[in-house]
Amino acid sequence: MTKNWKYIALMAAAFPATAAFAQSGSAGQRAVDLERYEEAKSFYKSQLGSKDADKAYFAMGDIYLKTEKPDSAAYYFNQALAQNKKSSLAHVGLGKIEIQKGNMSAAENHFEDAMKRGKKDSNVLTEIGEAYVTAPNASEATINKGVDYLKRAIERDKNNAEANIILGDAYLALKKGGEAMTAYDRAIQLDDRSAKAYLKRGQLYTSSRNYNEAEEAFKKAIEIDPNYAPAYRDLGELYYFAGQYDRALSTFQKYVDMAEKTPETRAKYASFLFLTKNYDQTLKEVEQVLQKDPTNTVMNRLRAYSYLELGQPEKALEAMNTYLQKVDKSKLIASDYEYYGKILGKNNQNKQAIENLNKAISMDSSKVDLYYDLANLYAKDKQFNKAIETYQLKQDKHGVSNTDYFHMGNAYMMSEDFKKADETYAKITESNPTYAYAYIWRARALANQDPETEQGLAKPMYEEFVKQAGNETEKYKKELIEANTYLGYYYYLKGERDNAVKHYTVVKQLDPTNAQAEAALNEINKTAKKKR
Repeated sequence: MTKNWKYIALMAAAFPATAAFAQSGSAGQRAVDLERYEEAKSFYKSQLGSKDADKAYFAMGDIYLKTEKPDSAAYYFNQALAQNKKSSLAHVGLGKIEIQKGNMSAAENHFEDAMKRGKKDSNVLTEIGEAYVTAPNASEATINKGVDYLKRAIERDKNNAEANIILGDAYLALKKGGEAMTAYDRAIQLDDRSAKAYLKRGQLYTSSRNYNEAEEAFKKAIEIDPNYAPAYRDLGELYYFAGQYDRALSTFQKYVDMAEKTPETRAKYASFLFLTKNYDQTLKEVEQVLQKDPTNTVMNRLRAYSYLELGQPEKALEAMNTYLQKVDKSKLIASDYEYYGKILGKNNQNKQAIENLNKAISMDSSKVDLYYDLANLYAKDKQFNKAIETYQLKQDKHGVSNTDYFHMGNAYMMSEDFKKADETYAKITESNPTYAYAYIWRARALANQDPETEQGLAKPMYEEFVKQAGNETEKYKKELIEANTYLGYYYYLKGERDNAVKHYTVVKQLDPTNAQAEAALNEINKTAKKKR
C-alpha cells in the first residue's frame, strides 16, 4: 500500500518484504503467498531429504528472514550450503542477511559467489534482484541494481511471472508508476490466474489514489482465489483510507480469519484496530500476544501507543520504556520517536520530549502536527525563540497558514515581544479581514504595548472586533466583555462619560455580575452627581 499509510509505518519495521523461493505452483510457495508460514515450513521440512534439499533449506531460511528471525534464517542458509557446496541459492540467502544488516559489500560478495554458478538461472537472478529492491532504506542506486538483475532474469526466462512482479515493485519504489503497471500487466499476461499480480496492481492504483480501480483489482484477486488473505488485508486498508471504517474492519477481519494464526498476523490485526481507534481492543489483542511472544516488536510498540491514546501517560511511559529496552534500535521508526516525545511531554519530561520530537521530524518531516507539538513544548519550556524557529521551519517545509500566524503570534506574546506579535496577527487580518478573533489577538498585543491605555493603541482593534462579532453575542460573549471593558475604560480616561457608560452597560448586559463594570458605572455616576 502507499508508504504514507500509518499502518505501513507501524508494520514495516516488523516484517521486511522477502519472497520465498520455490518452484512455481508448489504447495510451499502457495502457503507463503497466503502468509501461512507454519504451513510453508511444514512443506519445506518434508523436502529437506530430497535431491534438491538446498532449495528447501533456502526456502526455510527465507521464511525466517521474512518473519524477522535472522539467526534462524542464517542457520538454514548455511545448511543449504552444507547440503550443496555449489548451491547458488545458499549464497543468495546469506547475501540477503547481509543486506538486511546494511553490509552491502559482504552481500555483494555472496551474490558474486552465487553468480559463479547461477548466472544462467532465472530464479537465482530473481532472488538477487529482489534482495536489492527490498533492502532496508534502499537508495535509488540500490533499487536500480535490483532492476538490472530482474531484467536479466526475464531475459533468461521470458515466462518468469514472479520476476515481473518484483520488477513492478522496483519501479513503484522508484516512482515510475507507468513502468510498474507494465510489469504487473506482463505478469498477468504470463499467468492470468495470478492473484498476487492483481494484488500488486491494486497496490499501485492505491498509491496513485485511483481507488475505484484499486478496489476492482483486489476483488479480482479474491475472485481468482477466495482464500487469498493478502487481498482482504489490502482491500480492508483501502476501505479504511476511504473512511469506510465499518467496511474496513469487517474486510480486515476476513483477512485475520483466513491468514495463519501467528503473532505476526495478530500484530497486523492489532495495528488495524489501532488505526480504527479501537484502543481498548488493541490492548486486549496486544496483551494476549505478549503472553506468548513478549519480545514482539509491533505489539510492544502498540501497547505504548494505545495507553497514550487512552489518556494514561504514566502507563504509556512504562510501556514505551519496556519497548525501547527490547527493540533493536535500528528498527525504530519515526512514529516511535513521535509517540515517545508525546508521552514524555505528558509526563512533564520536556527536555527529553523535545529531543525525541526533533528526531521524529528529522526522520519524517511530512507530519505537520509534529511541528506544533514541538513548538508547544519549547514554549512550555520557555524557549520561545526555539518555538518561533519551529513554526518557521514548518512554513519552509509545508507553506504558510493562518494557523501558523496564530501560533507564532502566541509565541511572541509569551516572549513579551508584543510588537512582533501584533505584526504576526496582522497577517491574519490581512488575509481574512472578517475573522473576528484575529482582531482580539491584535488588540491584546497592542494593549500590552500601551499598558496604561494612554495612547489607546488597542482601541481600533477592539472596535473592529465588535463590528465583526455582529449579533453573535453568545459565540463571542467572553471576548465582547473584554472589548467593551477596554473601550469603557479608554473613554473613562478620556473624560467621555457617555461613551464609557455605553460600553460598561454592554458589559453588564452580557454579565450582570461583572464587578468591574459595576464599580466603573458607580464611579461615573458619583462623579456626575458631584458636578451637579
